This record gives sequence, structure tokens and C-alpha cells, in this order.
Amino acid sequence: MSQIRLRDVFTPGGLPSVTYVRRDHLALEEKITDAVERGYAFTVVTGPTKSGKSVLCRRVLGDRNLVAIEGGQIRSEADFWSHMGYQLNVASAATKGRADTSTTTAAAEGGGGVPGIFQAKGGGSQSEARQTTSSLTYNNVTVIAAISRLLETQSVLMVDDFHYIDKDSQKAIIRALKGAVFKGLPVFLLAVPHRAFDPLIVESEVEGRFKHVPMPQWALDDLLQIPGSGFPALNVQVERSLQRRICEDSFGNPLLVQEICSEFCLKNKVREAQSTPLTLDAKLLEPTYKEMAESKGLPTYSKLRAGPTGRRARQVRRMRYGGEENIFTAVLASVARLGPKSNSSLDDIRTSLREVLAADASIPQRAEIISGLVNMSNVARERIQGDPPLEWIEGDSTLVITDPFLLFYLKWSFRNQ
Repeated sequence: MSQIRLRDVFTPGGLPSVTYVRRDHLALEEKITDAVERGYAFTVVTGPTKSGKSVLCRRVLGDRNLVAIEGGQIRSEADFWSHMGYQLNVASAATKGRADTSTTTAAAEGGGGVPGIFQAKGGGSQSEARQTTSSLTYNNVTVIAAISRLLETQSVLMVDDFHYIDKDSQKAIIRALKGAVFKGLPVFLLAVPHRAFDPLIVESEVEGRFKHVPMPQWALDDLLQIPGSGFPALNVQVERSLQRRICEDSFGNPLLVQEICSEFCLKNKVREAQSTPLTLDAKLLEPTYKEMAESKGLPTYSKLRAGPTGRRARQVRRMRYGGEENIFTAVLASVARLGPKSNSSLDDIRTSLREVLAADASIPQRAEIISGLVNMSNVARERIQGDPPLEWIEGDSTLVITDPFLLFYLKWSFRNQ
């Protein structure tokens, strides 16, 4: 028997087996199965970023002739059908053969008898049949050919990150698939919660063929099943309190739990199942966090701290931990000091700013702080691919951070500051 490897157990970004968590109390697998059996509807599965939507659907639908399209790779309607044609091996051209039969008949006439007494005429004919074949080559209509193939093979179509596709392309795709759904094609669209009703927005006629399956946030007890099953599979021992800390530090994200566990094992030189039980060194967990922070959230943080492109020089202030920073970095540092938390109020950010700025630095006015938050929100929406990692909610005076990797980066990069 081959040795169990670390990558077989903890699978950040992959499809877990040993550490797959069903969350039976939410009946999520049952809801996906019921949607297939019910049919005749667009089923939209929603959940926070990297919360396991793809893992759930691939787990349940994987043995049903699943055809999966990545929304992040789609730039147009034509792009979508091109990807679909590739997945289904639909040729760009096809040839049809035709057999034609033709018959040629030859007639002959002759005379005989005694002239002047009796004379008669006679005739005959001969037929010859010829068969010819011809072929006609034509361009395939990818949309029609792909939909026909989906129906013929009784496939299930899944479009991951459907919200990444622009609205015009979404509308065209929904319209093209509407007839196939009417014929029974199961279609699953995966998206973030606030984009759950995109299919209805872009095409109101599918309202009667729409089903929504929301995925709730992960509870701590559910996250604990990942290290709880993964570490024993590798024959390593980790105290329950340390497993709990790993899950608490993941900001409710299963992918982050998988990665922390994987990196923590590597830090302890564990790359495969151990022949004898090994206790992992708890002192290596925090260094693991700090190394992870350099790759998790840093690109997003760098764009946010730079702010929008502008020619005017920005005011900088001295920080308590040294150096001078602009309003964007100062605000992010103050948010980091607050936890960081998924939701931070304006009043909390203002109070925290007093602690991260040098004692002799001027405290930004309320209007300047709000302007900085608005600008960061715009950068998050316009310059960062995918879901905006944060958003300033004007009506609630609250900064909402939805990206667990950005939260992780803020917590561990500012740890010593």
C-alpha cells in the first residue's frame, strides 16, 4: 500500500477526501441532489468567497457526467460556448454523407416478316442503375451542438464563479440555456451571496425556473472536523486546544484551515503519514502564520494601501511603530489593531487610529477618514479581480471585509506593530 502523503490529507485549493466535511445538519448534499432530481430549473448555489461551494457541488455531482465551466476564464458569450465545445469535444465542422441512385434506360426497335404479306415490329429496352455518393461539410453551430450533446449524454452543467461573467454575457448564456432547462438539463450556477439573483436580473423570464441554495457560514464545530480527521490520518498529535486556535484564526474559512494545517505540518517536517506517532511543536504555529501572511492577502493589501491613482501628493503621518504612511495604510493598520474584524465601525476605526499614529501626529478628521474608506472601496471594486475584498457601507458607517485572506494578512503582518 502506498504511503499517505500530506497533500492527500490537507488539500488547500483542491478537492478533499480525508478532510471533507459534510455538514449533515445543514443537509447541503441533500439539497444539491434534490435539485438534480427535481430538474427543470437554474439552481444558484451561493456562499462566501472560498467557503466550499465548488467542493460541495463537485463532490455531489462528480459522478453525474458533470461539465464544469470556470467563470473566471470567460470573457464573452462566444468564449463560454468555446469552452463548452472543448469540454464536450464538439467539432467546429462536421461532414454529412449522401447516396444518390440514378437509372439509365436504352430502347431499341426492329422489324420482320414477309414483305407485302405480313410485317411486324418489335422493341426492347435495357436499364442500368448507378449509385453515387457525395459529402457535405458545414460549420457546426457550437451553441446548438453543445446543448444537444448535454441533453443526449444526460449531463449536469455547472458554472463556477458565475458572477465573474459580465452582465451582457450572462443574459445571453441564460437565454441560450433556457430551452435546454425546459427539456430537463440540470444547470448549477455558483456565486457569492449578493449576486444570487443575477439570473433573474439579467433574464426575468427564468423566474419560474429558479432555485436558490444558500451555504451558511462555517461553524467552529464544523471547521474542527478538518484538523480532527486530518492530523490522525497522518499519525501526528496536536492538542485539541491548538486545533481550536487554528480554526479560530481562519476567520471561518475552511480553505484557510486546510492551508494552516498543511503548512504547520511542513514546518514540523511532516510530508507524509508517520510510522510512529509524532507530536507537532506548538511553538512553530505562529512562525507558520507569519510566513503564510506574506503570500496570503499581500497583493490585495498592496493595492488598497496605494489607493486610487492620482497626481496630488497625499498627506503622510508618522506611525507609532515607525515610518510615515498615508491615510489608507493608517486606516488598515487601525483595522488590524481592532482584531481585525469582518465589520469595523467608523467610530472604532477613529479610536484605533489614535493608537497606531505617533503621539505627536495629527489625528485625521472624520471627513478625511471617510474619504479614505470610500477610495479604498472603489479600488477594491475596480482594480482587484474577483469579489471586492472590502466595502465601505455608507448608510451603516461600517467597513466590511469579506476576504478571509486579507483579514489573515492584517492580523499577522501587523502582529508586532
